[in-house]
Amino acid sequence: MSPWTREASAKVFDYMKILFINLKDIEGGAALAAYRLSKGLEIYYPTENYFVVKEKRSGDGNIFNTIDKKSESLEKMKIFTEFMVDRVFNKFGFQYYYLPFSPGFILKKARELKPDIISLHIVHGGYFKTSHIKKLSKIAPIVWTLHDMWPFAASAAHTFGDESWKQLKGSKQETKIYPHIGINRGKQLLKRKRRIYKKSDLHVVVPSQWLYNLVKQSPVFENKPIHRIVHGLDLELFKPKDKASCRKALGIPRDAKVLMFSSSDDLAASPWKGGQLLVDILTEIDSRADRQIETLVLGKGQLSPLQHLKNLNLHQMGYINNEKLITILLSAADLFIYPSRADSLGLVLVESIACGTPCITFDLGGCTDVIQNDVSGYLIEPFDTKKFAHKTIEILNNTEKLASLSQTSRKFAEETFDIAEMAKRYYQLFTSILPS
Repeated sequence: MSPWTREASAKVFDYMKILFINLKDIEGGAALAAYRLSKGLEIYYPTENYFVVKEKRSGDGNIFNTIDKKSESLEKMKIFTEFMVDRVFNKFGFQYYYLPFSPGFILKKARELKPDIISLHIVHGGYFKTSHIKKLSKIAPIVWTLHDMWPFAASAAHTFGDESWKQLKGSKQETKIYPHIGINRGKQLLKRKRRIYKKSDLHVVVPSQWLYNLVKQSPVFENKPIHRIVHGLDLELFKPKDKASCRKALGIPRDAKVLMFSSSDDLAASPWKGGQLLVDILTEIDSRADRQIETLVLGKGQLSPLQHLKNLNLHQMGYINNEKLITILLSAADLFIYPSRADSLGLVLVESIACGTPCITFDLGGCTDVIQNDVSGYLIEPFDTKKFAHKTIEILNNTEKLASLSQTSRKFAEETFDIAEMAKRYYQLFTSILPS
């Protein structure tokens, strides 16, 4: 807990005003990480937090949409216009050179609020002009938390192993990855980023060792301070619940074997999470299983190719944004599987081990910061779906190992992913860079 109360701290310290800028407020891992950071700071330190986002889903009064919703017809016109402008500029390779409405609102709101710190998060998605980083940094120092590779890649959120960005080049493959561009102006886009960052008061935060290692090699972030701070959780909310009670609430047999998978993206269409890898793994598990396995599947869309499975009883729950319900689902599961192709950390993995549910995932990206073999689960060589399926069945059938992993998973989460520690490290960083 904080060494002082919020009321007492106000008498001794001035409140630090922080403006968070992000694509979304509470939907998706990056949005939740930023939102939880803001709540952690409010609980433990004297901060006053505001958000500006493109897509608002919560009812928080300190969160503002980049496009005003006072007039529904005007709002729809602005959203459509900005979407079309973004498409045209992307088609010609001029990614985020110009957008007609959102960037102006962000600058205006920043000037009105006069924050002490600007906490920047995901800026791709057609609402933020890259050049405004320099303008915003004249209002307040920017701490940019990276959730993917876009800030130092040419145009894509992930490059899937391509390292052209190290030579300030964009690859042909990158133009086909979200957020897509048409004409390949990768070299021009990277040089532009480097010019903008160089002239900005900018500090970089990454949540994983994998991302830290990449950013350290990035020419666009040359001479910029880089800090590694993992995403934290409220470990009083995300904690193991009675498995039998959770299964009873979900209508799952008490003695069943239960798998779980989750994605904030479309399960079938996402190139990063779910998709064909999940289909292949679950199909292989189905062919090897000697008893029925209850399988909780969370996410948007449907997995039509799996309707024929005989031994896997799929419970397609849809997209769930209720944290209490998520902790019930995670506690009901024996094992969480996560066949991701790209991830900066894997916040859902953190949520799972905090609830005492070990995970199996591929040995890539930031997943390796969360999953340690024989501690919080197992890492599988990318993208060996047969070995993934074999390990899943092996662990599911080993009751003693599951019980042991559940305890060590929770212990590792307590030692590594406490929201209080995350808030402390961010607050220390913020205070260290405030103008004297």
